[in-house]
Amino acid sequence: MLMLRAAPMSYAKVDKVDAEEARHWKAQFLIHKALETGPTRRPPPAAPFARAGGCRVVRAVRIGIRLKRLRIAVRSFRLRVCRSVLKHLKNLRRLGSPRS
Repeated sequence: MLMLRAAPMSYAKVDKVDAEEARHWKAQFLIHKALETGPTRRPPPAAPFARAGGCRVVRAVRIGIRLKRLRIAVRSFRLRVCRSVLKHLKNLRRLGSPRS
């Protein structure tokens, strides 16, 4: 008797996969892939002015950070000075006003 078989390279019908299950599989795959590659280590940072190519960017970033810190420090100093001056003025007004 002749048996009918599917060709060895033919497609098989697959049931639809649940979306949540597909996300789970993808997450598992990505976790496995990340674990396979291992932790990526950055090379130790070189001296900022040692390299000629990228030193401008590093310098600009560091200068930007320093300027930002300086701006914040100046602002907080001005606020403290203004508060103390206002306190002194308030005390002077109290001393100068006639008491009732």
